[in-house]
Amino acid sequence: MRTEIVSQEKNKVVVKANFTAEDVTKAIQKTYNKLSKKTNLKGFRKGKVPFKTINLYFGKKVVLEEALEEILSTSLDEIVNEYGFKLIAEPDLKPEPIEEDKPYEFTVIFEVSPEVILPDLETIEAEKTVYIPTEKMVEENVTRLLEAHSELEPSYEEREINKDDHLSVKFTTSILDAEKTIKELEKDKKIEIHLGEANMRPEVVKGLIGKKPGETVKIEFPVEKDNEHKELAGKTMVYNIEVLGIMNKVTPELNDETVTKITRGQNKTVSEFKDEIMKQLKISAAQKSEDTLKDSALTQIIEKTEVELPESLIERQKAAMKTDQEERLKRESGMSMEEFYEKSGITKEKYEEELSHAAVQGVKRSLVLEAIAEDNDINWTGEEIEAELRSIALNSRIDYKKLQEYAYSNNDYIYEIATRIKNRKTVDFIMTKVKVREIEETKSKNADKKEEKASKNKKEE
Repeated sequence: MRTEIVSQEKNKVVVKANFTAEDVTKAIQKTYNKLSKKTNLKGFRKGKVPFKTINLYFGKKVVLEEALEEILSTSLDEIVNEYGFKLIAEPDLKPEPIEEDKPYEFTVIFEVSPEVILPDLETIEAEKTVYIPTEKMVEENVTRLLEAHSELEPSYEEREINKDDHLSVKFTTSILDAEKTIKELEKDKKIEIHLGEANMRPEVVKGLIGKKPGETVKIEFPVEKDNEHKELAGKTMVYNIEVLGIMNKVTPELNDETVTKITRGQNKTVSEFKDEIMKQLKISAAQKSEDTLKDSALTQIIEKTEVELPESLIERQKAAMKTDQEERLKRESGMSMEEFYEKSGITKEKYEEELSHAAVQGVKRSLVLEAIAEDNDINWTGEEIEAELRSIALNSRIDYKKLQEYAYSNNDYIYEIATRIKNRKTVDFIMTKVKVREIEETKSKNADKKEEKASKNKKEE
């Protein structure tokens, strides 16, 4: 095989590969041998089937197609290795059929990782915001924890329901298909709901507002066609809801008894409770400070890096981010993207614009981290992957052996784990090279306000 680079535009390289008639003959011969070994024909031993018989059994066209596949699979790998290409997409080629005793050539387009010109890491001065927990923050956390342990009690009010009420309801759930056939899913189920919850179906909230205890409401809404529950997708959900009563949220008082109950005996006094909260706030503040330092360093490196981003990478990143958000919305709130636009007040155009910006930043960040890792021989090890899997299993309460089996049978998952480890090690390496300047949280906020004001004035000009 003889190859040459025909042209290169940005990150797309066009390569021509030429094969002699002898190369083609060898590929066809290899294909005959392979087919002979796997062909089971009466009267012939495997591996001893004559080529003429193989032609009759499979057809000459099939033999030549398999020979071409042999040529392509081998030669593409050789080309990538010969030129040291780092591919970011599958090679693009439309090969012509091969013919016996004739030379052959094909042209292929490789989309390769773009050149990344990094700044000198030692010239980067990253800002580390120092966060200092306050007594006010402790009190706010105390309030949140007490509210989290609130209990609901009947209020016996007979007023109309509003959008923030807690309710006790009894409901029956049915599903209506295209033929108007009703299938009951749940009957007379009693639960307590909060209309102000973010994941409440807007149709349910709207249907209950203005009703009173003792009243019943029927609520219908279409289920999205791409709903993860296939038995519900594209059908109509019907709720028959009876309001049993309006509930009061009762928050416990702050005292030693409440503290002992909330902490399951780990803290026995209010003073111990507040000290523990302050301790946890300091740990969180230190971690937050480290995160701001890493973000600051990466942001500056990315801004000072020269790289021409391939549009295909941006589009793939954008599609992946959009799919991820759609799945998360369904899983956490049951909402479709259209419902998300309506509830959040954001237009589809604005969302797409923000998504495009985030995709650009994500692609550039990945390319920068990959370039730094390659320049400094940073990579993952098998031991680090095992440790990461053990950590995931422990934190998620998953059986380690089952997770391990899943991980090593799923290339995408194990690649994600390996990339995460390598990126983490790369960021740690960056932190050993950059200069660090500490600033207090208040000064950081003032700087942000000044920058925001300057940006606003610039726009007005």
